[in-house]
Amino acid sequence: MYEDFLTPSDAIIKHLFDPRYPNKFIPLQGKYLYLQHYLRLHWQDICGSNLARRCGVEKLAGNELYIRTGNSLLANELYMMQGLFLQKINAYLLGALVIKKLYFHTGSFYRRQEQQQKQLEQESYPAIEYTSCPKCGARMEKGLAMCSVCDREEREHLRQYLAELLRIQPWLTYDDCKAYYKCDRILFTAVKDNLKNYYFERVRLGYADKKDNLLAVLFLTGKQPEALTPALYDNALAYLRRDQSVLAFGSRLHGKK
Repeated sequence: MYEDFLTPSDAIIKHLFDPRYPNKFIPLQGKYLYLQHYLRLHWQDICGSNLARRCGVEKLAGNELYIRTGNSLLANELYMMQGLFLQKINAYLLGALVIKKLYFHTGSFYRRQEQQQKQLEQESYPAIEYTSCPKCGARMEKGLAMCSVCDREEREHLRQYLAELLRIQPWLTYDDCKAYYKCDRILFTAVKDNLKNYYFERVRLGYADKKDNLLAVLFLTGKQPEALTPALYDNALAYLRRDQSVLAFGSRLHGKK
């Protein structure tokens, strides 16, 4: 209820130094203090939330504004862009008073505030602990089994072992493979698909020998050699040698009418 009778702060600022309004009994120092309070109140709107945490209004003396910063580097950066600062500050003062000069200097309060902010960030992101790789002794993050170089070498060796195993037993599934090697499904699938594509392409282009033909058929059907019939073998090869632009159906592959 009482707020309805209060004059808005923007209207006070606009009329504070206007001689047409009856404010001549207000001391000049009081007017500067009110402007100083007004700038502090809107400081975040003037320079943004990030910069407002690192600098602030110290005092207003006539047409000069003193701004305290967290460090000398920031004070130098703000001095280089004081033209933009002056425009934004004067825009918020609504022409009541024109700030002509800005002074930037460091202060312990904002320095402590900046240090506290850094400390909070460090607590949010704990420091990374390091240890030595058990294989090569290189520095690595604690909690890993080995460094990235050794891990890449291990995966390459595992890839070769999987390829050897699948050339001997092309019908193996991922669950079967886990009895031989400890690997993830993505690596197993990638190795098997590469082998499939290699032998399928050799058959399609006519470069395959008898061993390549058999491996291609085993990869395609997923069956063991003793489960293959001559008809299934011939149909599978015909399927692999077909023109890729012609659709083939399952009945053709399995010899169904």
